[in-house]
Amino acid sequence: MSGKPFGVIEGFYGDPWSEDERLRCIEVLAENGADTYVWAPKSEPRHRDRWDEPFTGAEVASFARMISHRPSVNVSIGLTPGPDADSAAVAAKLRPVVDAGCRKVTMCFDDLPVLHAGERHRTIANDVRGMLGTDVWVVPTHYAGTAGSPYLDELTDGLHPDVLVMWTGRTVVTDTVDAAETRARADVTGGRPPLLWDNVPVNDAMMSGLLHLGPYHGRDRAVIAACGGILLNPMISMTASLPMIESACAWWRGADHTAAWEASADRLALRTLASATSYPGDPHWPGDRPGREWFEKVASMPGTDDADLEPWVDAAKAGAAVCLAALDVIDAVAGGTDPSAVTRTALPLLGLSAWMRRPVRTLGSGPRNRPLFGQDGTGRFVVTAGAVQFTESLPESHVRAAMEALRARDWA
Repeated sequence: MSGKPFGVIEGFYGDPWSEDERLRCIEVLAENGADTYVWAPKSEPRHRDRWDEPFTGAEVASFARMISHRPSVNVSIGLTPGPDADSAAVAAKLRPVVDAGCRKVTMCFDDLPVLHAGERHRTIANDVRGMLGTDVWVVPTHYAGTAGSPYLDELTDGLHPDVLVMWTGRTVVTDTVDAAETRARADVTGGRPPLLWDNVPVNDAMMSGLLHLGPYHGRDRAVIAACGGILLNPMISMTASLPMIESACAWWRGADHTAAWEASADRLALRTLASATSYPGDPHWPGDRPGREWFEKVASMPGTDDADLEPWVDAAKAGAAVCLAALDVIDAVAGGTDPSAVTRTALPLLGLSAWMRRPVRTLGSGPRNRPLFGQDGTGRFVVTAGAVQFTESLPESHVRAAMEALRARDWA
């Protein structure tokens, strides 16, 4: 893997990480054999919306601290130049960052309505590379799928061979990545292996109700040879992102990525919350009929020190309480308990509807919305059937079972 970047790109929408969180992430990357952190948070004003404003002195000083924090981790500063940007303006904006020690800059042309701008993006990338004397990576506007497009043709025709071009996989978010599709992407970008912007464990935009606390999975190890490197896009919660980041680092090294995830989740006391926010098919899903002991563990889960996670903790505990009440009803009916006592036991089941209205998703609650969108031969987005997944949550299935038990008894 020598020479191929592996690490994190802070590229999500929503509240950016603090400097302390970035420094901690860089430490974790260094400790786990990763070598790259890219600063590209969409909501940092001078990254995107006010890209043409100079970085403040405080921002440049923060970049310098990140760059020097762990010498084994390369820090790249990203910029989303607007549609009126030219090479000189971009280079001038990034010059103080380079003077602070940055040796790699990232041009983020993603999510811009400029599929006609491939040639201009190529020019900016090449010019900035020459003007600043740094490596340049590019996030193209056409960044998903395996189809070519006029935009990609213009971007890569004459693009310096050392410029890495990013790609999110078959879709914006994808459950699997294999070597064949990685090579197919290279075929439509001038033969250059793509730098995989892997949108895990990110939970921004339409995924804001979800937590992705599980292990890194679904990536063919042959992708390592076929790609130009891999960068994970994390969640708004830095702490909650660590279990998957550490699992992915182990996978990249060829170590046991499941064991690495378990160790991280246990160290951070996130193991129970991880299973409580998973879905069927996830490797950490507790099963469709977990035992009473598991629900009791979820219901008694302590709070976290991360305010970003508390809504999921509260929702998981409330949902587990509904499931426990359903199990109590089933046991009471089977045991011939007095109808009046069963009624009192059943009252918490009425909380199911309030639990289902919570904006955060736990215990398999759906629908599960994710941007499983590809891009076609024009570069325009195309939706796939996986964008909305319907599931029956554990509280729903358990309350349904309790109602069936009551129907069989039919005291009325």
